[in-house]
Amino acid sequence: MRKCIYCILITMLTIGSCYVGRHNKYVPRSAKKREKYATPEQGTYLKPVAYSILKKINQAIEEPDSFKKPSNWMMNMFTTRQEKVIDTLLQYSDSEVPVRIYYPSKNSLSGNHPVILFFHGGGFILGSVDEYHMMVSKLARVTDNIVVAVEYRLAPEHPFPSGIMDCFAVLQWIQENGSGIGGDTARISLMGDSAGGNIATVLTLLCRDNYLPQPTCQVLLYPGVTFVDTLYPSRTHFGQCSEMNYVLNESFLRKVKSQYMGDESNDRHPYLSPLEAKLTSDLPPTLIILAECDPLRDGGRLYAQKLKEAGVPVKDVEYSGMIHGFMSFHMILNDALNAMKVIRDYLEIN
Repeated sequence: MRKCIYCILITMLTIGSCYVGRHNKYVPRSAKKREKYATPEQGTYLKPVAYSILKKINQAIEEPDSFKKPSNWMMNMFTTRQEKVIDTLLQYSDSEVPVRIYYPSKNSLSGNHPVILFFHGGGFILGSVDEYHMMVSKLARVTDNIVVAVEYRLAPEHPFPSGIMDCFAVLQWIQENGSGIGGDTARISLMGDSAGGNIATVLTLLCRDNYLPQPTCQVLLYPGVTFVDTLYPSRTHFGQCSEMNYVLNESFLRKVKSQYMGDESNDRHPYLSPLEAKLTSDLPPTLIILAECDPLRDGGRLYAQKLKEAGVPVKDVEYSGMIHGFMSFHMILNDALNAMKVIRDYLEIN
């Protein structure tokens, strides 16, 4: 799906579905695009550019050969420049985990700099550091944080909890050795996209349960927070829609559950389903970014509510008319750029 997203993104940029205006803002060409597009859920609407993207995603699913893989020079053209990028292995205890480290500016190379530990999405069975490179490079530049993106193991070859333990090993390495990559070990934040949001918040539970230092905060981007098959309204309206695929459909969500859980039979296990976990006030401050037209939306809303009820400082921001994964389209969607700025401002005060 991520490769499909890149193909769609490059296609839309190059054929002129949108154009770059002043200050890097993307605006529709036609006044017709100001129309709103109703969704299966009463009272919600897709924003015009989100609707265009969703149509392209559905076309790519139905006609994959109609989208060619973008060339390397095209990918490079639309990737935000960094001062330095390093691919390396971090070894902690018996774990050796590949990571990509982003230094977005000269300031980030000066040492004692805040660090974001980033976990990509893909439903625990797809995705990679390479496939999230465009989005993460932009996040690094906007936040001016060192970003460590983790190439954790994927199911079904490596089911739960393999990927989580890879990410936990990297977190512990950074907490103990982060100064070696120029990081400030007192300013480590966790960030995860979709499945990566699940991993990020599970790591905070692992830190609590193992009496380890918590990160300064966590940022969850439209996270998947439960494997319990509760048909929340958002999952019913957007995951089971027969007219249009809203990025994540019911069959994909069930495939993820089957392949990721492996031999684990308890779908309420707190490290699988943090929404079902006992949440306590010693968990770190949390920013949750949600998309209104997303099957995972209601789980994210409930998780924000449960954290607040536990006494955790929570900021939750929901983008109306947006779809799951919208931040990957930051070159087209103003809401994606806005979300990145919200993240930047949040990290500055936490």
